[in-house]
Amino acid sequence: MPFDLIAFGEATPGTGTNPLAGALNDTLYRTDGDDIQLKVSPANWYLIGSFYAACSTGARALIRQPGLGNDYCHQKCALETDLDPTQGYEHYFGRPLPLIGNEKLNVLSVNATSESTFVGLMIATAPFSQALLDSVRPTHLISGYSDTTLTAYTWTPCVVTWNQDLPRGEYAIVGMRAGNWLTGDGQTMSLTRLLIPGKTQWRPGVPAALIEADHEEFQSVTNEPWVHFPKMSDISFPNTNMPNIEVFSPGALTDENIQLLLQKIA
Repeated sequence: MPFDLIAFGEATPGTGTNPLAGALNDTLYRTDGDDIQLKVSPANWYLIGSFYAACSTGARALIRQPGLGNDYCHQKCALETDLDPTQGYEHYFGRPLPLIGNEKLNVLSVNATSESTFVGLMIATAPFSQALLDSVRPTHLISGYSDTTLTAYTWTPCVVTWNQDLPRGEYAIVGMRAGNWLTGDGQTMSLTRLLIPGKTQWRPGVPAALIEADHEEFQSVTNEPWVHFPKMSDISFPNTNMPNIEVFSPGALTDENIQLLLQKIA
């Protein structure tokens, strides 16, 4: 049931209908030109809990696989400068759209101008039912930050400084929020996913909000259905080996905020 966050994006993909390149420096998935190769799975994979798109002036996106027959067409797209990620977010936790395991996946932008566009997809092996979400019993809420300058259109690893020490034990990650800030002008949306030490199969993540100032609170976000996770196998860590993050953005953001909701499981 765990999920991955994957990304596609380009600064100038062209006008009309054009494929977006798979995110650079993705060490979890193999990219082949503009395509991302999905993992081998005995069951269908699913485009789960989010489709997220952002563009300079707005566009629609097509999700394409050879085995699907028809593209999934998403009309919703945020401006890259929007403060609230919900402007470009579509929610499918309990009603996922099927994808084909062990096939290439591509995203195409449909836009009248050649301008910066990026898309994030959450893919997993099963739906997130409301019952699974309601069964979570959180025990801790922690926050951290990083001062890493991102490389545009690339998954950039960021070492997190955590603001709290956890008691001894093992902790499942059952929720996540993220935010980014850039000194001065040029703010842009981004995607953030987890790097869990010793856990190499899954990298769950979320669309990141723009924060109002360096390491300040999250603001201007009215509804965040993507921040709550069910308790997922292998999405946990011991207090002695805290997680880090990697961030994808069309801009060279300089400050990253992270908040994790945790359930102590051992």
